[in-house]
Amino acid sequence: MATASTMSRSSFFDRLKSAFSSPSNYAEVELQDPYTLVGKAIRVPISGQTLKLTLGTGEESRTLHLIPEKFIGDAGRLEFPSLLLMYPDTFFTQINGFVRLMKGDHLVVGREDDLQRAIFNLPKSVRKRHLSIIHDGDALLLKDLDGVSGTGLETLPAPGGSDPLTERRSKILREIRSIYGGPIQLLPPDVALHDLTEVNRILEKEPLRPHNDRGMPGGVVHLPKKMIPIILGDLHAQVDNLLTLLSQNEFIEMMGDGKATMIFLGDAVHSEEDGHLEEMENSLLIMDLILRLKLWFPQQVFYVRGNHDSFSDEIGKCGVPQGLLWAKALRDLRGQVYLDAMKHFYELLPYVALSKGYVACHAAPPRGKVSMDMLINIEKYPGLIQELTCNRLYRPNRPAGYKGSDVKRFRRTLHLDEEAELFVGHTPLTRHDTLWINVGGIEHHDVVFSANKPWIGAFTKVGNRMIPLQYRAEELLPVINALEDVTEA
Repeated sequence: MATASTMSRSSFFDRLKSAFSSPSNYAEVELQDPYTLVGKAIRVPISGQTLKLTLGTGEESRTLHLIPEKFIGDAGRLEFPSLLLMYPDTFFTQINGFVRLMKGDHLVVGREDDLQRAIFNLPKSVRKRHLSIIHDGDALLLKDLDGVSGTGLETLPAPGGSDPLTERRSKILREIRSIYGGPIQLLPPDVALHDLTEVNRILEKEPLRPHNDRGMPGGVVHLPKKMIPIILGDLHAQVDNLLTLLSQNEFIEMMGDGKATMIFLGDAVHSEEDGHLEEMENSLLIMDLILRLKLWFPQQVFYVRGNHDSFSDEIGKCGVPQGLLWAKALRDLRGQVYLDAMKHFYELLPYVALSKGYVACHAAPPRGKVSMDMLINIEKYPGLIQELTCNRLYRPNRPAGYKGSDVKRFRRTLHLDEEAELFVGHTPLTRHDTLWINVGGIEHHDVVFSANKPWIGAFTKVGNRMIPLQYRAEELLPVINALEDVTEA
């Protein structure tokens, strides 16, 4: 899936049609001057410049930009450039979506696609199927499907030769370094203990969590409807994946303005990469970073407990006892007091993040009937904890898994309508993707897993619509650690 792009890419039938579209049917055009495409098909070489698209005419027209995707860290070898279709009026000012075009993609731009309507705010003057774009590697094959107003085309050189997207991300990396207090590296034991202790104090008094019978914040965090969610799946010690996500979009800025909230669906620790299952240093580092984020944004960052957020001897992979190794690493590197503080951190975590249009937990909805009181007092119900953190979707070889009826019941318990999204992590469908929509044929039931490569993803909200976002993983630790600290005068 490629951001709002997987949902927006053409169907198999559209791809089949594009495969039989001969380039000879497209007139070769060099866009040296503004060009209006009406009722024709043209081939435009990819130049590395921004392509301005104007759909419709007059005040009801919509201007979109097609920009080359660039990276500031090593993102692996890409033979052909990807292009991002975005709405420039909001792209640099608020959390937004986009459509990615990679080689071989065939995109139909228009109001027929509900995700495009949401992220591009398409007016009625734009046709349901307005413009066809095929990325053939070296060029774009553009075909007007409107036949009336058509599409205006114009290449836009970067102002002063700069790339605004790269400049923006470099600025965000500096902000992340400032939030962390310097290079992204393991904190000294006394500093790390101070951070963890302060986070625990925040968790003990979180106002967005109804209190349980012991007078402590319970197992559910209620997030305001007006707050834009940024939902991240399991990270499993992939520090660069987290840095990539943090440096994209307007996530940091909107959290700083109190308009967005970042929700981690647990399991930030314990690498799942072959040959690295026993390593715990990156687990320590990613937790140092997440705790710093929580301290900086105490009401904008929330961590939902996962099954790996534990020191249990039952937590492991391929015979490696990661839970026990995690406890040993914390004790050896940070001391028993730090280990005890992390145990307390886990005890203080919520298990469910809830808002008006969505609910999120680490692994699964409960299979049986539960109440809000049970969720708030979840420490009394170990079986419920087990389901929320460990269960998986039903399969013939997994008869105890949850089904669509369980998802529906969970929504009713939480007083959500049937179109409210349920987000879970825990169970990636492949090792090389990150987002899956309507999993198991269950509508509005989505899986997000943010530890894979080369793609990492998240869900967020644009307008009234929850949308998927996908980004190419980059090696950003060397980049951010090479930056100079910014000191205020």
